[in-house]
Formats: sequence, C-alpha cells, structure tokens
Amino acid sequence: MGINEAVTAIEAFLRTYEGGGAKVVATQVRPSGDDVDVIKIWCDLGDAKVDRAAWKQVAEAAVAKALPETTTFRLKISAE
Repeated sequence: MGINEAVTAIEAFLRTYEGGGAKVVATQVRPSGDDVDVIKIWCDLGDAKVDRAAWKQVAEAAVAKALPETTTFRLKISAE
C-alpha cells in the first residue's frame, strides 16, 4: 500500500471511529511534506471530555489493528 492509499484508508476509518471515549467530529489526513514515511493526522473531538494524549494512543492502536497494511508508516496524530 502506498502512502496515498494509506491516507485514504485512515481517513475513511477515522470518520466512523468512536473509540477512546470520543467520536471524531472532523479529520484531516495528509502525507507529511517533510518525511516520506509519515502521515499527519488531525482529529477534532468536539466537546468530548477525554484525555487527548491517551485518546491519540488508543486511536493509533485502533488504526494499526483495523488497517495493518498502514503500519509501515509513522502516524503523527493531533487531537483537539
């Protein structure tokens, strides 16, 4: 799987993801312009009262489990 296919698959997964105690309200997933093996992910969690750092770890594990073919890329997740 190439990086663009991985970006598309991750974005589709996160649109329906409700784990870690929060539903993703909006997301942007893009290949990094600096590193060829990095995918940058921004997630808006709305008003969810969750620990953002913990949520990021749970979400990253969920992506790896649901989409194992994307694990060749490093994910940089930002949750707001």
